[in-house]
Amino acid sequence: MDLSSAKIKINRWLIVAILGLTWGFSYEPPYIRYTFHEQLVDLCGYTDVQLGLMLSVYGTAALVFYVIGGVSADRFSCRSLIVVSLLATSFGCGIMALYPPFWVALSVEFLWVITTIALLWSPVAKVAALLGTQKEQGKILPMVSSFEGVGAFITTFTATFIFSKIGANTNPNSLRVVWLVYAVWGILIAIASYLFIPAKMLYEDKAVAEKIKLTDAEKETKKKENRNVLGQVLTNPMTYIAAFIVLGSYIVYSCLTYTQSFLCDIYGMDMTTASYFSIIRNQVMKIVAGPLSVVLMSTAILKSSPTRLCIVSGFLSVAGLIATLFMPANPVVLPVLMGVAIILSLFALLGKANNFSCTGETGVDPKIFGTMTGVVSLIGYSSDTWIYTVIGSWQENLAPQAAYNRIWYLAIFGCALMAGSGLALLYRLRKSKRAEV
Repeated sequence: MDLSSAKIKINRWLIVAILGLTWGFSYEPPYIRYTFHEQLVDLCGYTDVQLGLMLSVYGTAALVFYVIGGVSADRFSCRSLIVVSLLATSFGCGIMALYPPFWVALSVEFLWVITTIALLWSPVAKVAALLGTQKEQGKILPMVSSFEGVGAFITTFTATFIFSKIGANTNPNSLRVVWLVYAVWGILIAIASYLFIPAKMLYEDKAVAEKIKLTDAEKETKKKENRNVLGQVLTNPMTYIAAFIVLGSYIVYSCLTYTQSFLCDIYGMDMTTASYFSIIRNQVMKIVAGPLSVVLMSTAILKSSPTRLCIVSGFLSVAGLIATLFMPANPVVLPVLMGVAIILSLFALLGKANNFSCTGETGVDPKIFGTMTGVVSLIGYSSDTWIYTVIGSWQENLAPQAAYNRIWYLAIFGCALMAGSGLALLYRLRKSKRAEV
């Protein structure tokens, strides 16, 4: 099925919504402890150490499978990979509904590394990239991210609502129902993916489509090139520039996850308010970030460039972080800080929503986009291996204010890395255009 068909043009935004819902659902089961930590301890009998180990296994193994997933996205049907991923993730949820022993739960967590990273991440990114031309990526990928927020909100809210209605902690089967809700939701999205995502994706850009029509000799040459796809990606400087944009934005995003604890520890925010604030700061702002990106991208300053948006986001985030650093530790300024924190989260999510759009802006051959996405993801999310351990040591060994100051300094470094890499990308693109002339 060719994306140039009228049917696909009509369904493009439906596909975008499905891709976002896919991401929004798929990463909820592996990180369920963020919502149901105490229930996993009380009802399933897992310890805090065991739950931490499960996430460590997921985060560490994911780094390997990002590259594998990228290569798979270039060799197999993206739709098939997405559907299999969703069904397998739902299967894992079904196993967890049995309250299995820890070693089984750990095995399921590793299964989710395969289903969500190796089979899902790069295929979804590639399908999104192939839904439009390079200039359209600044609209498509942010909207995928927005629907990701919708998917995460629906999944979490539905599960939490049902959980509370059937007895919560007083009903030993309440968490089983949560797992089954996850499983059913994943199956429904898998069906939608199979029905609406084309089996064969082609660029709508006619110029690119023409390049795909190769002679027999060109096809043979192309086969030889494809055997060394990974080598092409690893030797391309654009890969590392794009990766550092992702790494910078992810460092900022990771640091800002400590905002709630910062407001509670330093400014005395109560836990109930913090919970609602967390929903607004993360999920609601993620939903807002997508459409806002589309609006901002249409301005004369950004010129439909996601890289420019990441640069602007980085500089504005630095301003907000500096303001946070110099804010007096007085509960009176709590409302002001809450506003600053929400704006900071929005800036960070604008960068996060567009960081992979920058990969598409490098002009990479669509045939190797999946592999490049995998390598970029490997580098871009590598901070998962150290950032939480480092921050944890700061919180344990330093005074609260000193620890949070270091977190905000680290976030400023992330902003600088994202904005600086973005400037380097624009410089290389401009230099390349001059060379062509």
